[in-house]
Amino acid sequence: MDIKERAKLFAINAHMGQVRKSEPEKPMIIHPIGVGELLEEYGYDDNIVAAGFLHDVVEDTKYTNEDIEREFGSDIANLVMCASEPDKSLSWEERKRHTIESTRNLPLRKKLVICADKVNNLEDIYLKFARNGVRDFSSFNRGEEQQRWYYTNIYESLIAGGYENEPLFVRLKNILDKLFNEKEDLFLKETIFSSNQDYYSSLKKLHAMKLELQKLKSLCQLPKPFIIEFSGTPRTGKTTVINNLYDFFKKGGFDVELIEEFTTSKYYKEKFLKKIAQANLSRGETNIAIVEAVYEQLQEASGSKKEIVLIDRSINDRQIWNYQRYLSKDIEEATYLALRDKYSNLSKEMIDFLVCTYVDSLVSVKRDYTSSLALEQRRYINEKNISLYNDSLMGVKNLLENSVDNMCFLDTSTISPRDTAVEVASNILPAMRKKYIKAFENKYNLVKKN
Repeated sequence: MDIKERAKLFAINAHMGQVRKSEPEKPMIIHPIGVGELLEEYGYDDNIVAAGFLHDVVEDTKYTNEDIEREFGSDIANLVMCASEPDKSLSWEERKRHTIESTRNLPLRKKLVICADKVNNLEDIYLKFARNGVRDFSSFNRGEEQQRWYYTNIYESLIAGGYENEPLFVRLKNILDKLFNEKEDLFLKETIFSSNQDYYSSLKKLHAMKLELQKLKSLCQLPKPFIIEFSGTPRTGKTTVINNLYDFFKKGGFDVELIEEFTTSKYYKEKFLKKIAQANLSRGETNIAIVEAVYEQLQEASGSKKEIVLIDRSINDRQIWNYQRYLSKDIEEATYLALRDKYSNLSKEMIDFLVCTYVDSLVSVKRDYTSSLALEQRRYINEKNISLYNDSLMGVKNLLENSVDNMCFLDTSTISPRDTAVEVASNILPAMRKKYIKAFENKYNLVKKN
């Protein structure tokens, strides 16, 4: 085990049970690991990286600087000591003034650990404020003006000596401008979204949520793809939402797969239907065969190396159709109940989030006509068929809610596809955040503080 891994393990054990003060749903160690990996990302030497992992140990745990020196040597101990505040019996202002003054004349190696700590903290604060839409410093020892004073002055001390172009210090300056000077892309604000500031505000929140996921993803991987199933009434804007989410995650650097609806796929039309015809299956048997095929599709997606999988109508959607077939007496009650329980359990295991969009039957028909040039009568999109589907959907709503840990059930009768996409994304991203935090805890065998 190299010095960096030893330091990381020591820090994990030292901070065991502690949580982030500003984000208590996160374990404390997520910050020191983030600092260490940030220093490694910029290519600094192993001792600097190790000190990044250890920088809060003396300040926040039972261990002393002598313990660090005994375990890791004097160089790392000195780096940690310079990143640690003096006697905590001093006032906040006294401690911060001491840090500002003592930092000014430090050699670059020692400044780097201090800088990485500030960068990680400020980026976390910025993302928290941006995703919540509220600048709230109440969880900190001092308010915004005092925090601005401290971080501005510590930055000036860090660059003293001609270090303003050091890449990590440039990153600190950028996050200072974004957090305290509210610097943003004026082209987006004043040109692209000049007439729609509310929508721009919604997108900024989503963007901040995505950036936080990127940070979490850099610290750990999920054990399987995060699978999102989309279901619901036709003409709810579902396809637009799926495409928007695919683009949203793809542009954010996530490895995403989009699986099209099985019953509209090329495979279904060119191969599956021929197999069904050759087997001479009844309507009820055909529906069961479709469910099995959809399940196999889901299994394959679950075992893939993708980070996110978006599936258009998977096993939960088939639950709606199964219920409709059961009401129509296409399948026996015993068969229906067996399928219901089987696929409900499988959904719980494999589907991470279910998006179910609903719309009034007449609205669905209106949308179909007004979004098309054709006036010919629709074969399926009519009030009777849509009403049957909606009745079945409502009949299994409780089943669907119990078949997944996370679900968004949204009536889109009066909202646009664009606003639907914003609402859906706003529900999905917090669920993904929880998954990543849980994966991080599992990766390092952490125990949360009671």
